[in-house]
Amino acid sequence: MKNSLLAIVILFSTFAFGQEDTAETPKIGVKIPKGETVVLKGVAVKFMEVVEDSRCPEGVNCIWAGRAIVKAKVTANGKSEEKLLTFGEVRPGEEKNTNLYSSASFAINGLSLKPYPTAESAGNIDNYVLLVCEEKNN
Repeated sequence: MKNSLLAIVILFSTFAFGQEDTAETPKIGVKIPKGETVVLKGVAVKFMEVVEDSRCPEGVNCIWAGRAIVKAKVTANGKSEEKLLTFGEVRPGEEKNTNLYSSASFAINGLSLKPYPTAESAGNIDNYVLLVCEEKNN
């Protein structure tokens, strides 16, 4: 009887502790095609250009994973500012930055640059899309 009771206690405590982990809320990205502007909560974000796309193409072995650097123009409260976003690796002395805008209540961050290059498309991508998301600041 004691062994059965112990087994039941262990079984229920396993379920109880398993419920403590909270699931991370998925980020919903907004697509901005190259040359286009999107307005999020009164902040205009224009995807201006791809400055660098040295990401290692899918299906290719590379020494360096590479990176993509994107230039975007952010307009908020009547002020415009150009931002460089870096996706992927950074070189020594550089900082990785994916933040476009930040206020007390929310931030707009870059998620990724699509499409990811393949061996066939490397250097020939014309239809770039910048994915950005809005996140609440605590």
